[in-house]
Amino acid sequence: MVEFSDFIEDLELIDLPLEGGTHTWFRGDTNNVASRIDRILFTTEWSEQFSKMKQVALQRLTSDHVPIALHCGPWDLNKSYFKFENWWLNTEGFIDKIRSWWEFFCIYRKPDYILACKLKALKGKLKEWSKEEKGNLLLERSILLNKMATLDSIIDNRALTGEEAALKAITLLEYEELLENEETAWRQRSRILWLKEGDNNTKFFHNSANAHKRSNCIDQLEVQGETVKEPDKVKKEIIQFYKKLYTETERWRLAGNMINCPTVSPAEKVQLQAKFEEEVLSCLKKCAIDKSPGPDGYTMGFFIKCWEVLKHDIMNAFHNFYEHEIFERASMQHILH
Repeated sequence: MVEFSDFIEDLELIDLPLEGGTHTWFRGDTNNVASRIDRILFTTEWSEQFSKMKQVALQRLTSDHVPIALHCGPWDLNKSYFKFENWWLNTEGFIDKIRSWWEFFCIYRKPDYILACKLKALKGKLKEWSKEEKGNLLLERSILLNKMATLDSIIDNRALTGEEAALKAITLLEYEELLENEETAWRQRSRILWLKEGDNNTKFFHNSANAHKRSNCIDQLEVQGETVKEPDKVKKEIIQFYKKLYTETERWRLAGNMINCPTVSPAEKVQLQAKFEEEVLSCLKKCAIDKSPGPDGYTMGFFIKCWEVLKHDIMNAFHNFYEHEIFERASMQHILH
């Protein structure tokens, strides 16, 4: 058994937890001997294609072995939502690009509405940019590998010229940068914050991200004793559950006599009511940059690294709320970070 475990580890195979049972083999009339012998193993490459895989134990009849079904999951036809990639921040000239886009947007409304509209417009620009060479890791990898293949084919026939040798050196440096960006991207998806970037943990982050995606997948629900499997019905039941959960039934409010409560001095009042900026940035920097993005798809890393570009509009939205005590509905998804 030790050799089998070593075999799995050496080939870096993945063994998913077995759903619907613990053992796959039984012996004896009373089934007093049981073990998990049968299992489905797969590679990381297979996991990339079927991230919602699971192995399920079926009903055992006459055999000593439990049949196992491999469910690869449905094709994900859901709309692809915007998610900011933190590795974009490492791209040369990225902050300047954000600044040029941000200053180009001209919107005249309340400050919080302006902030919401600018962030929404920026998504469109980032989506377009991400389809280009430097915003798309898969495309960049393909381009760099093609360059290397071309240079390698030249080496088979003759020595490289000085210009070609310089191109190969630059391509290798760009490929190393690509690997670092891939590690950053998969670390962000994995939600693992206790390992640092730069330690060549891309494959670990990759496997963890796929495992995270599988564990978050809800393919069926039990509602009032009945199992719901259709995706549309599952979504509907989830929405209904949370609507009911957050619907208030009581109309009373806790009341208290605040007459005898101590109050702040006039000087303290002035200090508390003074405009501020440093505290906002300080709070942002205390947040992990790789935490899950907010409903708008932006990460804390984006707001921290691009603070000098965004701070004017963000602080205007804060001051507007302080004066009027209300946020525009359009800006709510950007507040829920």
